[in-house]
Amino acid sequence: MGLITPDYGLLFWMILSFAIVAFILKKYAWGAILSIIKGRENYVSQSLHEAKIARNEVENLEDKKAEVIAKTQVERNEILAQANKAGDNIILEATAKAEKQAKSIIDRANETIAREKEVAQHEVKQYASAIILQATERILRTELKGKKAFEHQINAIINEISAQN
Repeated sequence: MGLITPDYGLLFWMILSFAIVAFILKKYAWGAILSIIKGRENYVSQSLHEAKIARNEVENLEDKKAEVIAKTQVERNEILAQANKAGDNIILEATAKAEKQAKSIIDRANETIAREKEVAQHEVKQYASAIILQATERILRTELKGKKAFEHQINAIINEISAQN
């Protein structure tokens, strides 16, 4: 026969050789191949399961991260509020202290001014007293000599006092 239509003998030997190869494969290789495929299937399913677990863990970690960030922001805001409050308290304390010091300085200056004023008034009184005594002394000296001399003496004293001031 030809290439297109095989002979019965050829067909018989082909079926027999196929059966022998199939039997050998089933006896020795088929179990190994199936176990490798089963192992590969288990590995893939285990990997998918682990990937799913990892994905869940990542989602949980993202949730925890969001919670931690929110908690941190709240704590940061509280710390900033406390810092602002402390700063305001420090400013108020410094202002009060500065006002107290300013009042103390003003009080001391007023006391110093009052003392200086008293000293100046005392000096003016002493100076005025000394002038009056001098004038009185001269008047009494010249009073005994006559009225014209007395008037002349008073005018001279007034001119002298005016020249000194």
